[in-house]
Amino acid sequence: MKRRFSLAIASLGVGTMLLSACGNAATTTEGQPVSGGTLTLSFKDDLKTLDPAIGYDTDSWSISRAIYNGLLTYKGFTTQLEPDIAAAMPVISPDGKTYTFKLRKDVKFSNGRGVTADDFKYSWERMLDPKTAGPMTGGSFWGSVHGAQELFDGTATHISGIKVVDPYTLEIDLDNPNQSFLNILAMPFGFVIPKEAVAAAGEDYAHKPIGTGPFVLDKWTPGQLIVLKKNKNYFGTKPYLDEVDAQIGLTPEVGYLRMQNNQLDIPQPDLTIPSAQYISLSSNPNWKNRILRNPNVDIYFLAMNVNMKPFDNKLVRQAFNNVVNKANLVKILNGRAVINNGIQAPPMPSYVQNYNPLGLDASGQNLQKAKDLLKQAGYDASHPFPAQELVYPKANADSDRLAASVQQDFQQVGITVNLKGLAFNAFLDITGKPNTTALSYNGWIQDFPDPSDFIDPILTCAAANVTANGANIAFYCNKDADKLADQARGDTNSAERLKLYQQYQDIVVSKDFPWVPLYSTVETNVAAPRVHGYQLHPVWPLVLTSIWVTGSAPSLAPASPSASP
Repeated sequence: MKRRFSLAIASLGVGTMLLSACGNAATTTEGQPVSGGTLTLSFKDDLKTLDPAIGYDTDSWSISRAIYNGLLTYKGFTTQLEPDIAAAMPVISPDGKTYTFKLRKDVKFSNGRGVTADDFKYSWERMLDPKTAGPMTGGSFWGSVHGAQELFDGTATHISGIKVVDPYTLEIDLDNPNQSFLNILAMPFGFVIPKEAVAAAGEDYAHKPIGTGPFVLDKWTPGQLIVLKKNKNYFGTKPYLDEVDAQIGLTPEVGYLRMQNNQLDIPQPDLTIPSAQYISLSSNPNWKNRILRNPNVDIYFLAMNVNMKPFDNKLVRQAFNNVVNKANLVKILNGRAVINNGIQAPPMPSYVQNYNPLGLDASGQNLQKAKDLLKQAGYDASHPFPAQELVYPKANADSDRLAASVQQDFQQVGITVNLKGLAFNAFLDITGKPNTTALSYNGWIQDFPDPSDFIDPILTCAAANVTANGANIAFYCNKDADKLADQARGDTNSAERLKLYQQYQDIVVSKDFPWVPLYSTVETNVAAPRVHGYQLHPVWPLVLTSIWVTGSAPSLAPASPSASP
């Protein structure tokens, strides 16, 4: 998902390969589920949008997932794909390039109108139209659809590869086989919306969404409150909850304190517990057994812009890869992370255990090697290394402690690093532009659990050519490595596919050095005792349909980022 920083830094960031939700357990679930009641949530910041064509952050996806549906979704709390609005999994042509879907005939938008194949064609073409959002968001994943490039370029008004065969049959043609395309279809970019709702709302559709999901948007008071109500037209199993109230403007720290004081049910559901609150909750007998834990499919790293001095020098980038004490970063995160010397996350099939091609010590360092490489690059006492600015997204105290730890590591090799913490949106803006930020502290969490998602949007040449809001913030491009990624993307032999991705990793990590890989995290969260059935999903930041509540809802205090509970 677009640089989602769920634990260490900020709040934002899958094929035939499956992950388990290992370590995940529901909160207290004694008794039978009951219907009714209101769940209360909190978010630190207001949502950017509820338009699925545009939304590409965990806050937006938390709520959008409750309002909309696509052709496919994930079964329960797994990464196994299953039909959603599709009546069955698709028929795929022998060459892997044509997907034919049959749709359910009982699906209605919340305005009461039935959903047809034309609605999907409209929704996807709107999502892929540069006038809506363009290739920075959905287009970066859907570019393999035949005719998509012509729409991007403005030479076509429709996408030839999206065909309505009849009212309940869709055909999708790809230019090349893509083993992760089914997972791409399950992303929020593929959710279906009604044309008439967009026409009626105009530019304000993002605040007036109409979908097919288990909930509808009842109220959105910007900067204050979002209210969802149960969708009476929902085609699936009805949710237990009647209402969901999300208060906006609470820091995670305040949110967790209010939860402990019975003023909130689930604080910041798309984030993990901040360190101070995690320590407190873990040592409290009333809360420690309610904490949920689940390995994140993520990677945190320092990105070095390969087009900006001094990082246009490969020796410098290699030297930086020997400096950071990664073990200290794991300690700062209270052990809720593991050192990662590669570009794939531990739960992924392509992850290589004990990967350490640079021969780093147990802390992730080799300071003498770093000094030797800097000398080879021309930096010594008579020609000191220029001071660098490390840009990072400033979310909580963990953000500052992690950045400060990195700063201290570079002091050991004579390099001054000045810290610049930014609000998350400002961070995304500045690091997504070419030749703007030389050194930044980043994270990437899966859009879907397939190795391609840790390469295509953040390391390929195509991603490096994005001029705004890009996710390849090292602006790294290796055409030979791209060929491996292209081959792996369409390879139907899963074992060979993994080998190709591992070869790609070797090029990035031990030959080109655009990143300093740091660690992968473990997600944690907790809910109030009245909340039942709450689980951490391996893909979605929040699933509301499994949750039920008992007892009366807590009363929400006025939101204030600096308020005490």
